[in-house]
Amino acid sequence: MLRKSLYFIMIVVLLFTLLPVSAFAQNYYFTDTPGNVNSPLNHLTDYLKAPGDSVTVVIDDGQEKTTYYYSFVSKGTDSNGDYVIADEKIIYTYDTVTDQKKIYVPYIPHKIGTITYLQQGGYYDTNIYTKTEDVYSMKNESDDYAMKAELQFLYTQRYVRGITAINGTPIQNTQYWYFGLFLPQDERLKIDDDVQNMLGYEWPSIFYTINVNGKPIDYTKYGSMPYINKAGGGTMMIPYRALFEQGFGLSENQVVWNGSDQSVTVTRGNTVIKLQIGSTTAYINGKPYIMNVAPELKFDRTYIPLRFASEGLGYQVKWTPSIDSTGQAEYGWGTVDINDN
Repeated sequence: MLRKSLYFIMIVVLLFTLLPVSAFAQNYYFTDTPGNVNSPLNHLTDYLKAPGDSVTVVIDDGQEKTTYYYSFVSKGTDSNGDYVIADEKIIYTYDTVTDQKKIYVPYIPHKIGTITYLQQGGYYDTNIYTKTEDVYSMKNESDDYAMKAELQFLYTQRYVRGITAINGTPIQNTQYWYFGLFLPQDERLKIDDDVQNMLGYEWPSIFYTINVNGKPIDYTKYGSMPYINKAGGGTMMIPYRALFEQGFGLSENQVVWNGSDQSVTVTRGNTVIKLQIGSTTAYINGKPYIMNVAPELKFDRTYIPLRFASEGLGYQVKWTPSIDSTGQAEYGWGTVDINDN
């Protein structure tokens, strides 16, 4: 029995010796003098690296000793996105009051994944290279948001020819599959030129939130994203099925596509609207109306003017651009609220 107990103790000791040092909490104790620029108090993050770590510093000015105690609590973030790394307890020798407060350090981005994509070398270099880059978290934003933002950035780059994988998984098998849908390169170059010259329409954006009676449209389910057509005076364009079927809840019988003349006819109550690809003339209950921009076929989807179609069916439309920290409207970001009258 004694031999078995000894074997058990030896095995436990061996297992603990194999564990990495970082798995154990580190407790540090220092004595210091006032005004020391190299004091451990000035370099707490050198010691507080994992939950359970603690630092105790006793400062002796010859008359009074003050004990500073710091312990690592969590790697969570506060409302400002900064890491809360420790609770601070300052204990004054001749004072029975203990002052406690939290310590904050600047937000440190962490890796959330990788994106693999194809990129052309440049204007004169037509070779296609496979590249993989790391994606890092963003302060005050979810990891999903950070991943979408990086995918959106790559999607709009002139010489990116396709996004193929996320974290090693083919993009079509991920929740971000719609970023795998790419236009032919000649059209991508034209879009980029038009955007740079402030002409034509801008790249599709996932950062438009479109609500119908308070409920957001998940247009990514339709494999396409809305965009702003600058040539049409800044008209927002959206895939018609995303707006009519998901947004307005209309049935297939109420939304009829005619392939012969490339038109869509929509019925809601006593209102019938007909829109046709390439034509700025729309019909509401048979009466012609001129739109700023014609419906378009882009990204293998039929896009229609969101405001005209919504208001024609009796809805009210309000656009609210996102505002950045300088008080300026953010390009390509904003919210559309569509509500019943």
